[in-house]
Amino acid sequence: MFRNRINLMLTALIAVTATTATMADDDKKKDNTMDFAIVKMETSMGDIVLMLDKANAPVTTENFLGYTSDGFYDGTIFHRVISTFMIQGGGFTADMNKKDTKPGITNEWDNGLKNDRGTIAMARLGGRPDSATSQFFINVVDNDRLSQRQGDGAGYAVFGAVIDGMDVVDNIKKVPTGNKNAMANVPVDTVLIKKVSVIEETDDDYAKYAKMAEKKAEEVAKRAKAAQEKIAKTAARCQDAKDLLASDKCKTSDTGLKFVDVVEGKGESPAKTDQVTVHYTGWLTSGKKFDSSLDRGQPATFPLNRVIAGWTEGVGGMKVGGKRILMIPGKLGYGERGAPGAGIGPNETLIFEVELLEIK
Repeated sequence: MFRNRINLMLTALIAVTATTATMADDDKKKDNTMDFAIVKMETSMGDIVLMLDKANAPVTTENFLGYTSDGFYDGTIFHRVISTFMIQGGGFTADMNKKDTKPGITNEWDNGLKNDRGTIAMARLGGRPDSATSQFFINVVDNDRLSQRQGDGAGYAVFGAVIDGMDVVDNIKKVPTGNKNAMANVPVDTVLIKKVSVIEETDDDYAKYAKMAEKKAEEVAKRAKAAQEKIAKTAARCQDAKDLLASDKCKTSDTGLKFVDVVEGKGESPAKTDQVTVHYTGWLTSGKKFDSSLDRGQPATFPLNRVIAGWTEGVGGMKVGGKRILMIPGKLGYGERGAPGAGIGPNETLIFEVELLEIK
């Protein structure tokens, strides 16, 4: 992005007349300036410079910039600091009075940006995905679980990253904390956010930070591409499962459960009262993955009679070491209530790939 801008400046110095190609590049340059914003956060412990991602988190970025232009963040504090988690601010004054905010915004948690160390994300209320207003947090470790769907159906929206001043963030995470005004993890000595401002192209330090932002944008783009490739692979796996379910290998039970044994197990079959350990991935029929023990890197263990009926029947018919594709109709799944926290609608048909690892 900024490499293009520099190239254009050099061309302007060399060329005697503007060409059509240069004019087109100028238009592209103008478009590219909208991809991200650069913001400086001046704190009592030093400056933090952030790249805000307009391309992947347009609603969240505009929200943060709106509060910034209003001067809302000036004089607020980092009111919650957990050294192994994150530092949170943007909602309270130095005397611990909560500031009035605008209404909550749409949660852009599934934009491909992850809660990695050094990223900035929106704080919100549990159980209310679209409740984020002014408060934000900076991840001081990789917090992958925040990027995953929570019980309320959404994760936590990342909208940018630190490009300078991560040492300041690391110093803030080390400050002593305690309880204050019925809140935990509050810094004993106030960590003040003196001022938050946008770094404009006319500012002296813009070029330096622009290069940093460009590098960070390239890193984000690579991660986003990898995430999209992962989504494409899991969608392909779902399609493979659907193809098997549509083949003559598929069997249908009296209850309406459909299944295909991809690998025949050699071990025992579980009783309904047994506890089993499995690896699994679950999709909606649209191909959207809603859960996977493989993604967590940890198999699931549960009593076979304490899960949805389709699992009790489908896994109950397997042998240890086997892998099976299940198509579970809504009546054997979550029924009319669905599972909103997992994005499963009423009476929705589910597809699972299950591997039975162990009977306990």
